[in-house]
Amino acid sequence: MNVTIKGIGIAAPFGGKAELKATVLGEIPPNAPPLYKTTTDKLSKFIPARKLRRIDHFTRMALLAAFRALDDANKVKDLPQNLGIILCTGYGPSQTTFDFLDSIIDDGAKLASPLAFSHSVHNIPTGVLSLLLGAPCPQTTICQLTNPVMTGLQTAALWLAEKRVESVLFGAVDETTPLLEENAHRLAMEKGREISTPVSEGAVFFLLNNQEHGYATIETNTSLSELNNIPLFSHRELPNALNLGTLFGALPVTGAFNLAAAALSIEGTDRNAGYNEGNTWLQVSGRTHA
Repeated sequence: MNVTIKGIGIAAPFGGKAELKATVLGEIPPNAPPLYKTTTDKLSKFIPARKLRRIDHFTRMALLAAFRALDDANKVKDLPQNLGIILCTGYGPSQTTFDFLDSIIDDGAKLASPLAFSHSVHNIPTGVLSLLLGAPCPQTTICQLTNPVMTGLQTAALWLAEKRVESVLFGAVDETTPLLEENAHRLAMEKGREISTPVSEGAVFFLLNNQEHGYATIETNTSLSELNNIPLFSHRELPNALNLGTLFGALPVTGAFNLAAAALSIEGTDRNAGYNEGNTWLQVSGRTHA
């Protein structure tokens, strides 16, 4: 699998792409945010507020990161032709799912909230994104707790290799809720442990294609032995010894943040970085931004 990253968009508690890049390059310390909550007020730069009235927080994070990725590639007004959208997540829209279940418990199945149900469907964010972009296109959502980012990348590479699409807007999103935080604390207490990395949330989107120039080219046909003498990225440490685990927090799609960090650290260079997603090593090769 060889795909090129053309644009990166981030919506996270610590900020966006600029803040992550400055942290990775050591320009600012990797200070954990006081609360792992993502603000999406800057979404109004891309979408009128009236169109966002009924859109839930999970979808708003996805929209902000997606539009930022397109904006980063100068493709907001001139969308790529034959675009596909792929979203991966661990828990999906947790809060609206819990709200829907609460409405069943409180009011019975016949009076359950239709709005909460509609937004609890995991493929709603990609549908909303496609609608707001004015671009009907192939789209899919992958929901799994084990290596969702790797599965999403493989799907994106397959679509591009089969020429189903010419570009893929690939994103990874998860959100935190009081119930998830409470259960994480409870499970840690049962095991006699303290939570070292709190439950977090955020969204990362990448605009991918098969062209030469971009932030970096992702290659998965790389063995660990081939990654000797180049920086290695894991989900807990970076080559400059910065620990970004507390910056990102704990969420199933942490891999997308690590991938963004790897790409930003070698932007505009001919250097490589190794990145571990699950049990698969990816080689991220730097390219001159064009």
